[in-house]
Amino acid sequence: MRMNNQIDWAKRALKFIAGLSEVNDYNEWMTYMFSSMQDLKNLSLASEIIVIKREDEFTSQTLLAGDNFPQFIDPAYLNQFQGKTEPMYLQSPFDEIDPYLSSLLTDYSSIAVLSINEKRIQGCIILCWDRIFDFSEDFRIFLNACLTRIKETSRMAGTLSLLDELKVRFNTILHTIPQSIVFVDESGNNNWINQNASKLFNIPQGHVSAPVLSKAMQLLRDKADNRNSILKRGNELFQSKSKVIDSWRWIFSKPEIKILNVYCRPTVTEYTKGILWVFEDITTNYLYENKLKDLNIELEEKTRLAEERDKAKSEFLANMSHEIRTPMNGVIGMTSLLSRTNLDESQYDYVESIRISGESLLEIINDILDFSKIESGKLELEEHPFELARIIEETYDLLSPKAREKDIDLLYLIEPDVPREIIGDITRIRQIVVNLVGNAIKFTHHGEILTRIGIEKIKGNHYTLKFSVKDSGIGIPEDKLNKLFKSFSQVDSSTTRKYGGTGLGLAICARLVDRMKGKIWVESKVNSGSTFHFTIHVAAESNIKKYKTKSIIEDLVGKSIMIVDDSVTNLQILKGHCEQWGMNANTFLNVHEAIAAASEKRFDIAVIDLLMPEMDGIELARELKKVNESVPLILFSSAGNFPKDRRDDISLFAGLIDKPIKPAYFQKILIDKLSQNP
Repeated sequence: MRMNNQIDWAKRALKFIAGLSEVNDYNEWMTYMFSSMQDLKNLSLASEIIVIKREDEFTSQTLLAGDNFPQFIDPAYLNQFQGKTEPMYLQSPFDEIDPYLSSLLTDYSSIAVLSINEKRIQGCIILCWDRIFDFSEDFRIFLNACLTRIKETSRMAGTLSLLDELKVRFNTILHTIPQSIVFVDESGNNNWINQNASKLFNIPQGHVSAPVLSKAMQLLRDKADNRNSILKRGNELFQSKSKVIDSWRWIFSKPEIKILNVYCRPTVTEYTKGILWVFEDITTNYLYENKLKDLNIELEEKTRLAEERDKAKSEFLANMSHEIRTPMNGVIGMTSLLSRTNLDESQYDYVESIRISGESLLEIINDILDFSKIESGKLELEEHPFELARIIEETYDLLSPKAREKDIDLLYLIEPDVPREIIGDITRIRQIVVNLVGNAIKFTHHGEILTRIGIEKIKGNHYTLKFSVKDSGIGIPEDKLNKLFKSFSQVDSSTTRKYGGTGLGLAICARLVDRMKGKIWVESKVNSGSTFHFTIHVAAESNIKKYKTKSIIEDLVGKSIMIVDDSVTNLQILKGHCEQWGMNANTFLNVHEAIAAASEKRFDIAVIDLLMPEMDGIELARELKKVNESVPLILFSSAGNFPKDRRDDISLFAGLIDKPIKPAYFQKILIDKLSQNP
């Protein structure tokens, strides 16, 4: 064998480079790779060549090697070669490399390691000699030239591999999408259709000649019901500059209904120009759209007829309600006048029965009238400023006689931060409160009814007010609550006979609250009473006055007041008012505790409820006068006037107040009496 220095290594390098020619396919490159590695082995005079390719971060595969070299090895053993741009030349015992890899090469005396680190192909080539080999300068130049050529072909192979992957993905997408895809090359040499287009045109998929594709598209067009319009628009398309169509319907009725939506786009690349056609089957959507259009037309017609019927019904109800209410007002008015004439007891009872029946009937008529106005959309809300307290006070003035008949206390509380004056429809807000308080009185046999107004939300001068009407009545079963706000609905049909009513009141309230951008709900428990809540959105004047009194009243500030009542709620309300005015309020549920407190402390004024257990307000007044004869006493009563049979005791009191107590009047009477008795 010739000595290394006698070999023309440059000539051998040229021979290797010439043998490793360019390839156009990745699989073709693999074949060339195996043969070129054998050439490299022979040209380098190596005893063995080992080719290892990194598959992934966990696996490296041996593509070429002797029988004793493992097929798979850990890629970590190759890490030491990464980044090496030139071959590594090693002589036995190969201490410079990993011990495991060195142990696999013990049969060899010299090795050269060529590292391949391209983007898609990584690994190494190990040339092995079973004798000490002279790595001369010429040999090193030879091997560097071979390595450069190997890297170039590996880079090209990686690109070919990537192109193959992209081609597979592209073809997979085009053949699996539901649309029919057709590409027409401007030259006519590169026409192509996907699988669905093949079925549509009944020609093979893939590349197709221009005459075959043109004929297939013409046959499909000629079968269309709208073939003339398709031909006309097609001519317009080819004469246009853009060559773009977004929505083009091809309609077929034979052999079965089929609707194709056709899209057209020009495609331009560096080497190829053409037109991309997309045929999308929209038959199902088209039929649904037409069906939906028909249904919408039918629905619009039915809606129009229903609205006309509702309008006619509402107008009829409104007109009939007006026609009925006018004579009913006359009946009630004449009955009231008749009751004031000289009548015997039987005649008075008859007239009173007529009056009560007339008022009940008028209440029903009013409900029907309001409901019909709301349903017909004729109800308009007014916007005027008014004092919020008027709503409750006017409601209580209207309903207090019924409450007195049942010995029910009517109480109310407006929280301090609520605007005193708001802008809204006082009539409709009062209508809601009247309905809720009226229902509370109707379904409460004894106890009290508390109406409270507070703030739920504030945004500038706009307020969300929360109204609550709490009673101590019979309550409502939980499974019946969902019926409350429905039209013509009652919790129990038997209540119509026992308590009366149309079932429209709460439905009207719900609709009015909704018009005021609020909500209404109820909390209730059987035999424990009910609380109806509702919210409304209102505006307040820019110069907002809170319900809380701002001015300091010298006649009240620092004065001590005794309040005696058997109602905890009423005591809390009155105490709250008095403390806002700067007074020192002492409240008592028990009359004996009140008497004992009066004996120990001098009060500037005392307010006493008339009706209390154990001892009524008149008897308590006598006891308090015994303790402090000069203290002014104020009597308040839900029974109306002072008892006629005890008129002699009226001198015990400096003033009388009827329930429900109005804060403004209560404040005034306190100021009057305390100024008279400093």
